[in-house]
Amino acid sequence: MPGHRAGDRRAGARFGVLVGALLALLSPPKPAVAAPAPRPVEEPAPGSLWIDAAVTVGAGAGWLGLHLAGPSLVEPRCPCEPSDAPAFERFAVEPSLSWGEPLADGLFAGAMGLSLAAVALPGEHRFEDALIVLQSAAIAGLLTAGLKAAVGRPYPYMYGPAPYPGQNPDGVNYASFPSGHTAVPMAAAVSAARIFSHRRPTDPWRWVVWTVGPALALASGIAQISAANHFPTDVLAGAALGAGVGLLDPWLHGL
Repeated sequence: MPGHRAGDRRAGARFGVLVGALLALLSPPKPAVAAPAPRPVEEPAPGSLWIDAAVTVGAGAGWLGLHLAGPSLVEPRCPCEPSDAPAFERFAVEPSLSWGEPLADGLFAGAMGLSLAAVALPGEHRFEDALIVLQSAAIAGLLTAGLKAAVGRPYPYMYGPAPYPGQNPDGVNYASFPSGHTAVPMAAAVSAARIFSHRRPTDPWRWVVWTVGPALALASGIAQISAANHFPTDVLAGAALGAGVGLLDPWLHGL
């Protein structure tokens, strides 16, 4: 009968709803989808800042000590003639700029200041990054002072008549190789550029940090050449030494 069939259909529908509700209650709840975990913040290992500070101070003290002791460690070899200098570097014997040395000092300070500013931007690691940059500079200074004492190369201005009595036997005039005015700021500039690129890999300013800082360091050495304070090979060696330290030191820190 039609009435009975309609009643059966309604009863069947109610039964289906009841079964569906029971299955929903009995089925285990679906696990909630966890939100992506935040990127862990890189924190320096306990005590690492103290170690870096000790290394930086130790390298700086060694640099100063070798700088002061260097003159007594070299063997004076002049009077020297311009012809004693390598032919391709002989042009550096005569100073061409009286203000070359002050210019070199200014470029040195500019490269160091820019390097520290690059890593001191607002961020969680600015203190430890600045310490690494200073550490790179101190290590480069220490290595440079050691090489100066070991090589004992006369400055370019020594290749000619002595400008003052007692110049030739004075060991302070035998520290031309390599150029500290190039090595130290180059180490700081390359170290800062590597750290900046690691911290801000997509920042377009990283190319400015990579170019301006090293360029200022190299220009500091070139200014010293113009003042007869360094040969070109002194500057090139200083640049290579500084760049090597600037790349290696942050790498050892995982940067």
